[in-house]
Amino acid sequence: MRTQRTVVIVAGLLLAALSLQGAPQDPIASLQALQPPAARTRILVLATFHLRQIQKEFKPVMLDRLIAELAAFRPDAVCIESLPGARVREYELRKEAGPLYGDVLDSFGKRHRNLAAAALPVVKVSPEAAALREAELVSALTRLKPEERTAQARATLALWMAAAYDPVSAALQWSYLTADEKRTQTAVPVDLAALLDAACAEVNEGPALAIPLARRLGLQAVEPVDDFEDLEAYARIDAELEKESRENALLAAASKAPIYAESDVLIKQCLERGDLWPVYAFFNSPRYARADVDAQWGVFLRTHFPSGADRSRLGLWENRNLKIAARIRAVAALHPGGRILVIYGAAHKPFLDDYLSRMADVSVVELDPLKAPTSSGTSRTTPPSG
Repeated sequence: MRTQRTVVIVAGLLLAALSLQGAPQDPIASLQALQPPAARTRILVLATFHLRQIQKEFKPVMLDRLIAELAAFRPDAVCIESLPGARVREYELRKEAGPLYGDVLDSFGKRHRNLAAAALPVVKVSPEAAALREAELVSALTRLKPEERTAQARATLALWMAAAYDPVSAALQWSYLTADEKRTQTAVPVDLAALLDAACAEVNEGPALAIPLARRLGLQAVEPVDDFEDLEAYARIDAELEKESRENALLAAASKAPIYAESDVLIKQCLERGDLWPVYAFFNSPRYARADVDAQWGVFLRTHFPSGADRSRLGLWENRNLKIAARIRAVAALHPGGRILVIYGAAHKPFLDDYLSRMADVSVVELDPLKAPTSSGTSRTTPPSG
């Protein structure tokens, strides 16, 4: 009897070993094992609320502490929640495919198109050709010493960036110029100059946060990495989703989750104090991420709509974040072993963190809410100027 038990145990062990040998291997884990963590590209996804919510109360000094901390991270590239020019161009070509394309162009693509409309008659090439020229000029300017980067060269680059549907980078180059330099440069026409001034003054994450940070770091462009759900697929569920969402008790309760009331109170307090650093510490905390994911997205697995549009909505949200993560990874691929900062709406951060952490050569790092800059508001490490 003992011999039979021994035979059964040995046979079981052999089968287990053979099963393991034939089991599919995790390719990402295998690659991660080859790259020491210290050598990986570090990506920090900064969760933000949309600053246009506070445009009447906003003052640039409110972001000084946050910008100092981000500058100490010393990112090699700053990614922002803005559509790449090529994506806007694609939506223009597909505008007849459905009304959602026009909606995106009229909202998220409006600045791209307005600046391009003023710049393209000057450069007299297509937006695609302008994008190639933009890349050449960015490369050339990057190779120069800061003192060699003239106002005329920056104005010329701003013109080509505007023509290439890259409005935030164009505003960045324009922001490097003094008022006198803006008056004396000859590359940017008056109508485009007015649009660039307006773009620089807009209260959102690009002009108010990414541009001052990029200028402090001496960067010549920012990286637009936004994307949207498959718009044609979204159009297929839109009517049912709206119909079944209307007056749904679970969705109504989710929008009033305690975490959102807490954030509203904190924003108000920080506006009164004139420092938004605690707000960013809160939005980048694991507690906020967990509560937000459950309220905004977990609810769609509890509503059980007869049409299934709730699950489709969640699936398309994941689809959008996967595409954004892919764009960020493409930027990171050009900075191996470097640092990438991603400034994005807070709802995206948990998903982007998770997707990016599964990549072979990447380590996701966090904003440490306990580690503030020096009391003077200056960074511990002085980055280069532009």
